[in-house]
Amino acid sequence: MLKAVRCILALGAFAFFGFAPLIIRAVEPGKPSVTALEVTAYRAIGAKHPDPAIRNGDYLAERFLGTDEREILRAAGSGAVVDALRMDTEKAWASFGAGRRFATTVHARTRHYDAEFEKALASGATQAVILGAGLDSRAYRFRDHLRGARVFEVDFPPTQEYKKNRVRSVLKSLPSYVSYVPIDFATEELAAVLARAGYDSRLRTVFIWEGVTFYIPEAAVDATLRFVATHSAPGSRILFDYFPASVVASPPPALAALAKRLADMGEPFIFGLPDADREGFITRRGLTILADLPIDDVRSRYLPKAIAEPPGAVGFICTAAVPARAP
Repeated sequence: MLKAVRCILALGAFAFFGFAPLIIRAVEPGKPSVTALEVTAYRAIGAKHPDPAIRNGDYLAERFLGTDEREILRAAGSGAVVDALRMDTEKAWASFGAGRRFATTVHARTRHYDAEFEKALASGATQAVILGAGLDSRAYRFRDHLRGARVFEVDFPPTQEYKKNRVRSVLKSLPSYVSYVPIDFATEELAAVLARAGYDSRLRTVFIWEGVTFYIPEAAVDATLRFVATHSAPGSRILFDYFPASVVASPPPALAALAKRLADMGEPFIFGLPDADREGFITRRGLTILADLPIDDVRSRYLPKAIAEPPGAVGFICTAAVPARAP
């Protein structure tokens, strides 16, 4: 049975960037946030769709959600998500009511990140860094595509130990090509801990930074983008999603209920890129934008019209690259 829940500093994205003191959450020590578990459940639901043209590829998501994880969700009032795991995909999506858009957006976002990750590996990336890895399963699902590339999963130490235990439980062992890089950003720097883990800044690298930027301060977003630009080879890429600042300040109707629920859970949206200068914010950090897609465009690409809701999503997914350096 789930142990008594205790109030501790939040783990996950905030703690990963050294800003854990910003919020207090009620979670069991060493467990991921409820939001992280919900997102994993949405991936699991989309991965079961009977149509391979719609289904996402995260076949490990449901296996990562063991008995304890499902009890955490129920204790947090997310029992409907746990119940949906027993339904077929479209019935599960329908059961979420107004939350359907978020569930299907997570599904479409997963498919897009997977496609861009595979594309980056095919274009010559020989390292992959997953920032705030949580329950991300790409290091394991894309094993054949990695072709000898090394993967670095970076996360807050207790969260990472939990992840490693789940990987051992599901896969029976930790893959040798994955380096688990614990970091406390209050006292350590990303460059130093990655270097100690064997990261080579001379190599072309793909960085995955999914579902994080809106939960952390501008300084953390700034530092991460600058790190990518200065500590990886030309041609390296980073994939990340974000909201414009106006959306964070005043969520539109399509997002308002979700934003309130997340804030009530202790995981509020706190940062968005400046509306009038989204591209400039990224390029001034030393990166070249390859694509900056509205979430609605991503949804329409991966969800057929029969099940896609009308336009109304408000975020973006950016793929940015490290440009060639002047001689």
